Amino acid sequence: MAGSVHRGQLRSCKDTAIVVTFISMNSRPYRPQLPERDWAAIAPYVHDVVARTEPLVTYSARELYPAVTRLAHFARTEYAPLTDASVFDPYMVNRFVVHHLAGYNRASRNTIRARLRRVSEALLGDNAIGKFKTLGRADAVTPYTVAEQASLEGWSRAQTSEERRTSAAALLSLGFGAGLTGAEIIRLRVEGVEARGDELVAYVGSGSGARAVPVSKEWDAGLRTRIEFMHGQGWAFRAEQRGNNVNLVTDFISRTAPPMEIQTRRMRATWIVSHLEAGTPLKTLLRIAGLQSAEALDRLLPFAR
Repeated sequence: MAGSVHRGQLRSCKDTAIVVTFISMNSRPYRPQLPERDWAAIAPYVHDVVARTEPLVTYSARELYPAVTRLAHFARTEYAPLTDASVFDPYMVNRFVVHHLAGYNRASRNTIRARLRRVSEALLGDNAIGKFKTLGRADAVTPYTVAEQASLEGWSRAQTSEERRTSAAALLSLGFGAGLTGAEIIRLRVEGVEARGDELVAYVGSGSGARAVPVSKEWDAGLRTRIEFMHGQGWAFRAEQRGNNVNLVTDFISRTAPPMEIQTRRMRATWIVSHLEAGTPLKTLLRIAGLQSAEALDRLLPFAR
């Protein structure tokens, strides 16, 4: 395979530094989209792990690098030492999957989790085998209960700065109150929210996919607070961003010790169910939800009273 490495060449982190330029993704050295300082801090360990485990698992270095890199970066943000026992502890891997990958679709989460599980078992042996939690099949579409929503409101108010508090409040407003996807929340600016009388309307999407989404009165207070904090200009979620970091929501959540798993897909499911229960006309619901067909609602109908 182009860019492969003779396995005997890599026996330690010291050897890795010599031949790392030959490990490639599309014939180029692997380089993730991380700040230079962050990558420099974890690169030696990541290269070493991939070199040691590639001969022991069914995945190639090309497949292992992204998963191992994300986990190592997550572990470092958790202030864990970059050792196999800490980074690949099943508890750490499970925390990473639940919190850092909360915004990924199920297939992507399972793919990354499977690779990390095999690496963990290869490195830790009996200390890892049989200790990984099973991912619930319906979690992503199960609406939050009223009690859970109240708990998340408390979580948003407990953030450590006004920027974080208003970002968390806007996240809940746009998820529970407007059913926006994670990507839509990331890209929304407060200039894209309009007050129509006593109602807030968020404008999302572009071209034929553009739509105006009314924010429910029950959840608009957090978004109003965010708009006021931003003085009517800037990002609706996280001021210091560029609108293109797909992991922005999950990164934010993973650093805040939430009382439960927070998923924008579950918030959106909760929002859709609330409209089904309120009797919102089907065509209206499909339009504001950005859905093409009523079939997309099938999995949520059992949750509607």
